[in-house]
Amino acid sequence: MPSAVRSLPLAPALRLSRPSDTWFKPALSVVVASAVPQLTLLALGRLDLVMYTMAGSLCALYAHGLPYARRARAVAGVVLGMTASLAVSLVTASLTGSTAVLIAVGALLAAAQKVLCDATRIGPPGHVIFTFVSSAALFAPQRPDQIPGHLALTLGAGAFAWLVTVAPALVRREGPERRAVARALEAAAACAADPGPRPRP
Repeated sequence: MPSAVRSLPLAPALRLSRPSDTWFKPALSVVVASAVPQLTLLALGRLDLVMYTMAGSLCALYAHGLPYARRARAVAGVVLGMTASLAVSLVTASLTGSTAVLIAVGALLAAAQKVLCDATRIGPPGHVIFTFVSSAALFAPQRPDQIPGHLALTLGAGAFAWLVTVAPALVRREGPERRAVARALEAAAACAADPGPRPRP
């Protein structure tokens, strides 16, 4: 007598999905975007400022799936958002040493970053990088007169990260669109080859 309980199809759920064909580009972009600012600081003997340049360099993680015109706008917005988040953190750190206040500001910043990243659909990695950087900056010793210089370092490194993310347009201007069309054709072919179970009459 056949069992009335059907086994669950676990194999499809446990099967690893195919990695994106651009999975390496965000990591490679950050390596390139951070090399110049960090080596410059090393040559100047000012590696104590690396947190501020790294905040700008991490902006190179974003928008690699977008066409280049939209990518340029998106990464510019990321750089400005990162600088604004860092500014709030640095100003707060310079005005108070209260752990409770710092944690409260960090929580409010994280919530705002999450809402804005979800609203603009920026990512991956979404709000995680913003929250990581701004939370670390909250607990960095800071004087008010240092803040403009530190923010200038972030903007400078962010501008270089912007150049790194849009530079491939000089080689293959239609690259993102071609990859999107190729993925769509592959998905359509997969659906045509395996349309799934048909509904019972």
